[in-house]
Amino acid sequence: LYCSIHKFVCLQRFKRGSAVAYDSDKWPNGRIPYVLSPGYTSYQRAVIASAIDGYNSKTCIRFVPKEANDRDYIVISKLDGCYADFARVGGPQQVSLADECITYATIIHEFMHVIGFIHEHQREDRDLFVTIIWNNVMPGANTDFEKISARGLSYYGEKYDYFSIMHYEATEGSRNGRNTLEAKQIGYTHLMGKSTEFAQSDLNRINRAYNCPNYNSFFQFF
Repeated sequence: LYCSIHKFVCLQRFKRGSAVAYDSDKWPNGRIPYVLSPGYTSYQRAVIASAIDGYNSKTCIRFVPKEANDRDYIVISKLDGCYADFARVGGPQQVSLADECITYATIIHEFMHVIGFIHEHQREDRDLFVTIIWNNVMPGANTDFEKISARGLSYYGEKYDYFSIMHYEATEGSRNGRNTLEAKQIGYTHLMGKSTEFAQSDLNRINRAYNCPNYNSFFQFF
């Protein structure tokens, strides 16, 4: 099972019930209870805490320790790579953060799947911005490069963003080390997927999707 050190979602682990979470699949009030595996070192726990703080300080999403009466929650543990169940699926759901996944960028990327966001390069309009080099995509990884229909989906007014934390790097999922993704805008191929922090577009989408009252008052929803 392949996962890159950075952000690649392990094959066949990304639940695809819808392209972006419907309201019924979102976390009520942006509250996401979690259980953290005891298998993490103190350093790893600090990095995870930093990613959680990133959400808590820049959005109205709140990752909180699970309470006894919480029925829907995420379990953060070291399984077999970097991946997360998509949106709220009901009951306990997995977020795998193995040792190679413990970076701030990787964790906030996986948590964006948890709250209900797809990869940037899977937008239906992506062909205007990137070219997929299918011959270089590793066997079995095609689904992670397929477009997801915009029907019932909202980009929350944001244009395609090469610097989104949800964008793959040029060689992500490669079978031979060559590019699987190339930007149509000159000079962007080796920049996309390198972000180590939320892009403003990421924050805008999160805060609009969850109607964050103190964060989206200056944004026009369209």
